Amino acid sequence: MTKVSVGRIRVFSDAVSLALRDGQLSNGEKRILVKMALALKLEDDEPKLVYDAVLAGEVLDEGSILSLEETRRVYEQILEAFLLHTDRSEDELILVAYLRHIFNIDDAEHRAIVRIMDRQMEIVVHRTVVEDFRMRLDDSRERITEIFEDFKGLE
Repeated sequence: MTKVSVGRIRVFSDAVSLALRDGQLSNGEKRILVKMALALKLEDDEPKLVYDAVLAGEVLDEGSILSLEETRRVYEQILEAFLLHTDRSEDELILVAYLRHIFNIDDAEHRAIVRIMDRQMEIVVHRTVVEDFRMRLDDSRERITEIFEDFKGLE
């Protein structure tokens, strides 16, 4: 059984730090961070507080611990946002890979999440959009895994 013990604030704070490592936020990074704040169910004022704390170099409390189910839901929502609503830049890819790492999602589980997303897309989206989505997913899958492996190598 996969074990995950990570707080909402820490996940968001680390993601903001990653996004700001080059000193600026791209539009895609902003979209991913906004989606992440919503998916993590942060309070209305928390994203700005976290952002300001990161800029000031302050360390915040971990925040409430996410359940395993919540981590999988958050990852799925961010992966979907990445594939559908961003230009899929390297910076955005790093944020997705970071979530996969911090949530301890292995290759088998990642593939299972992708299969679920694929089936859901077929139900609600026109076939040409589904085909485009699948191509984006295939293009991104290998790079997400490479970055994920880099995160594991840092431990």
